[in-house]
Amino acid sequence: MELAPRWPSLDDLIAAHQPLRLDLGCGWVKEPGYVGLDDLRGVGGLEGQSPAGDRGPDLLLDLNADAWPFPDGSVAEVRSRHFLEHSLLDHVFAEAHRVLQPGGRFVAIVPYANSADGMAPGHNVFLTERFFEHNPFFREHFTLDRVTYRQSDEWERWPRVLRRLIPFDWARTHLYNVCKEMRVEAVRKS
Repeated sequence: MELAPRWPSLDDLIAAHQPLRLDLGCGWVKEPGYVGLDDLRGVGGLEGQSPAGDRGPDLLLDLNADAWPFPDGSVAEVRSRHFLEHSLLDHVFAEAHRVLQPGGRFVAIVPYANSADGMAPGHNVFLTERFFEHNPFFREHFTLDRVTYRQSDEWERWPRVLRRLIPFDWARTHLYNVCKEMRVEAVRKS
């Protein structure tokens, strides 16, 4: 683990972020008010991201292997955006469950598997709502609260009459490149 130079200690970082909320795989676009965790050591530029200001990671660590340096039950929310599909999910879910407070929020935005973004090279896992609904390890640690979807630009270009005739929920699961991404919200089980 390596702290960003702007933090003299882990205790200072935690004290400056109360309630404690984590942004996993934040790159250089960390959400304001969150502690950013990522391993950008040796990584070149990330498309559309600039390593300037304080939007980069606060902690550099391997989120797929390292224990996260926060006490059990100390975190109010764990979020990620386009990170889980690159991850070893059992480790990420176990660490998120460990550090979250009972009832703490787990929020993940992922590219929908049945899309061009979801099938991009470099993804370790391809995610749809069925993964979160049926994965025993996830279900053991979290209660699925809400799943929402972002329509793809391709779907938006379809003629309106077709979009009225073919419901989005049917098209999302049966046709390719209709849904761009999915937001999963879950609550830590005790």
